[in-house]
Amino acid sequence: MRQWIQGLFDSDLRERRAFEKLATKLVSKNQQHEDRMLALEALSEMDSEEATAAMTRRWDLTSEKEREDRAEKDYLAKLLVAKGGKILPALRAHNDRSVNVTLPIQVMRQVASPEEVVTEILRVLAKEGARLASFRPEKKVTLLRLLTDQTDGRIRDAATPFLNDFDESVRYETAELLSLKGDDSSRDVLVARLDHDDEDSARVRGAILGALSRANWDVSGHRKALKPHLGDQWSIDSDGNLSAK
Repeated sequence: MRQWIQGLFDSDLRERRAFEKLATKLVSKNQQHEDRMLALEALSEMDSEEATAAMTRRWDLTSEKEREDRAEKDYLAKLLVAKGGKILPALRAHNDRSVNVTLPIQVMRQVASPEEVVTEILRVLAKEGARLASFRPEKKVTLLRLLTDQTDGRIRDAATPFLNDFDESVRYETAELLSLKGDDSSRDVLVARLDHDDEDSARVRGAILGALSRANWDVSGHRKALKPHLGDQWSIDSDGNLSAK
């Protein structure tokens, strides 16, 4: 009996070591392409939450050979999609910890509804916006871009606060997004940001003016706020629309 129990523990220990070896191999640049592919397959066959979570870490490695890197990530996507909706907890956990969210969202689009995908993007975006100790503007930029091809009434309200983000790239992407998803209330906050004393980025000001023009909003009620920023490139026509000269 004692030997049987010891053997059971030894078996568990061997399985644990095998799992850890595969997980380490998967994210090592020192491993061969074929070995990482085999590690992906072996982890997929384990079919556990822990193994699936380990698989998602492959997104955080960029191997030196672009062709191999793409092949491994394509294979990862194929294996995950085959598992269906049960991979969603692992995807959400990955999105919380990693800046690499584009490929996970692409995978999610194949196993979840469009509404669930938007919910996930907005969830992670809100979480990034609430961070105080760690600033990752590139992740917020990516998330905002991932919303541009989505149709969902929640996007405007969720994106609007990022028009006041500390990072100018985030503010730029927010202006671009609001020109696609916004309404008259978005016009008002865009004008307010353009005329804000703290907006010192010419790139962001240009993006806001472009957004106001593309959306074809009536800005006649904002002539006073807009006038100092029009320069020689922009004008407000007789219909109240902003246009480039």
